[in-house]
Amino acid sequence: MDKKVDVVIIGAGSAGLSAFKEANKYTKNILVIDKGPLGSTCARVGCMPSKTLIQVANYFHDRQNFARQGIRGAEKLTVSMPDVLSYVRTLRDKFTEGVIAFTKSLGDQFLCGEARFINPDTLQVGRLKISSKATIIATGSQSFIPDEWLEFKDRILTSESIFEQNDLASDIAVIGAGSIGLEFGQALARLGVNISAYHNGQFIGGLSDPKVNEVAIKIFNDEFPLYLKKEVSLTEKFPAAQVIASIGRKPNIDSLGLKALGIPFDSTGIPVFDKTTMQIQGFPIYIAGDVNKIRPLLHEAADEGRIAGYNATNKSQGFQRRTPVRIIFTEPNIAVVGSAFHALEENTYVTGEVDFSDQGRAKIKHHNKGLLRVYGSKKSGELLGAELIAPGGEHLAHLLAWAIQQKLTAFDVLQMPFYHPVIEEGLRTALRQLTNQVECKLKPFELTMCDSEAIHCLS
Repeated sequence: MDKKVDVVIIGAGSAGLSAFKEANKYTKNILVIDKGPLGSTCARVGCMPSKTLIQVANYFHDRQNFARQGIRGAEKLTVSMPDVLSYVRTLRDKFTEGVIAFTKSLGDQFLCGEARFINPDTLQVGRLKISSKATIIATGSQSFIPDEWLEFKDRILTSESIFEQNDLASDIAVIGAGSIGLEFGQALARLGVNISAYHNGQFIGGLSDPKVNEVAIKIFNDEFPLYLKKEVSLTEKFPAAQVIASIGRKPNIDSLGLKALGIPFDSTGIPVFDKTTMQIQGFPIYIAGDVNKIRPLLHEAADEGRIAGYNATNKSQGFQRRTPVRIIFTEPNIAVVGSAFHALEENTYVTGEVDFSDQGRAKIKHHNKGLLRVYGSKKSGELLGAELIAPGGEHLAHLLAWAIQQKLTAFDVLQMPFYHPVIEEGLRTALRQLTNQVECKLKPFELTMCDSEAIHCLS
């Protein structure tokens, strides 16, 4: 049996469904293929269930502040881990309902099965051969587990399996201090699990600014032991009943048969593709979302899906990407916005910072921990990037990302309103410090004078 379509999309997650919605504007002859389970990585095993777990943990953790505020009885509060996990699954299922319902609503435009390339424009799914003018690979990724660990797989948890547990061990080792490791580690520690975390590097949470990293390490060490520069080898005597493997994700690409097509691969095992068009070099094939390992985040996957969907049905166009922003939902939040510290060119930037330990709103909320470092052009004060671990960091990161994308200077942002008392006043402190270091002949006043022309920073 054969089928011909204009576009085939392999994967019904964030990237794949975004690609469908875009391509569907130009042709209805589209087929989405997914072997299941349906529901995006974010909704099913990623962002949404993990944030639900984190919120429960933070509610319980806040009991430590009750007594000094005159609230009695905190010592009577307990955690039922089976009930917590059941609650997470219940809310998780509600988040996935919409994704699954939309996928099923595609009717004949959706096929459940596993696809493999026969040639660049033909796929095999079971007994069905499908030819297309363009194919979009949006197969996502999965947690990476080294082969030598598989002997102990009954003790290993990942983001795909942890929410399916009816209960958890009382002592768990987290291996890897990236976003997944830190979020799970802190949340479970706050729920009473004896957590120990191991990380093979010196920098955690994707940070590269030494000062922010130092503050972050201290904050997490106050809640659970964090062992850095540690290579972990699992053995029968490993001192934890369960292990959360959070050492990276592996693209779901091996079963597609791409290497037999003669497609060039880079050193990381990903097909060589144009990052502005999503097209694999020399082939009518596009690759979008977590599977390409560029920006494994939901909003980025959706953007890449849209780009791939457009280019699969139109003359190929390059698209500019949004200002990068990555947030880890620990408490305080960790975020990297725009240019990370390690990417800045020496002697071209200045830095402003704020320590949140004495910041008014943060003290009121009992969340007065953290450090924000903002980077700006040494000549003009144009904002370049930031790294932070800060209360309300998810919101500070968005404000900074918007400002960077609009090419605003620190002077521009300081002319905007700052209410009192808010966490954003901390950002103002950092920006003021940054502007004092800018090489400027004339520095704008924070308030614009009536009937005056805009004053620009001149180098």
